[in-house]
Amino acid sequence: MDAAPATDGRRTREWGDLLVVADGAYELRHRSDRGVPRSDLSARDPASFRGFVRSDDDGRYRPFAGERSLPTGWVLSDLDGRELLRAVAAVYPAAVEEWADDADPVPYREVAARQTGIYERVSNLSREQLIDVTEAVCGNCAKRREWDERAGDALPVDRGEGPLPCREPCSFLVAAAREVLVDEPPEEQPPEQPAADVPPGDLTDPANRYRVRYRRAGGTHTTTHR
Repeated sequence: MDAAPATDGRRTREWGDLLVVADGAYELRHRSDRGVPRSDLSARDPASFRGFVRSDDDGRYRPFAGERSLPTGWVLSDLDGRELLRAVAAVYPAAVEEWADDADPVPYREVAARQTGIYERVSNLSREQLIDVTEAVCGNCAKRREWDERAGDALPVDRGEGPLPCREPCSFLVAAAREVLVDEPPEEQPPEQPAADVPPGDLTDPANRYRVRYRRAGGTHTTTHR
């Protein structure tokens, strides 16, 4: 990964929500901790780093790797090239390979067509529903969406920026496509704000942050049922 010079002479590169610092050896930290003295950050062990980044700052499980909820306040220091790549892969699995390979994107319809069982219904998603689900999920992702860019049906949703490509709808978006389109219980008024105590990955709860984001995106096209 090429790096740009920083004001202190070291070379840095943002990689999603990560900041790579090159100064002989490599250093990795959250990009929001740029400029924070290393001594003020918690030194992490590369051996346990993968498990550490699966939860956010509040200890809640992060339901997909690109979610903009990566914990802050940590640093991995004195990494060699191999250790750096392993640490990046712990946060964004296969992202470096996808960036380097520049493989053709896989559109949503192709991914949906290969779903089976309870997920088979996602093939029936209308374009309007897909737009709303994409805005709800991809709008909170550190990757740059490409899976609709060359599919002849680009969605009118901000695709993000930066070097991390998303060339195929992730499993969480597919799960969201199934869950958030289920009718809300008629006797319940869905909340306008997400509930902090609802896990981000629990798409069955009307107060889940992604269900609320879907409704805010204009998701009034619900037609599927359990």
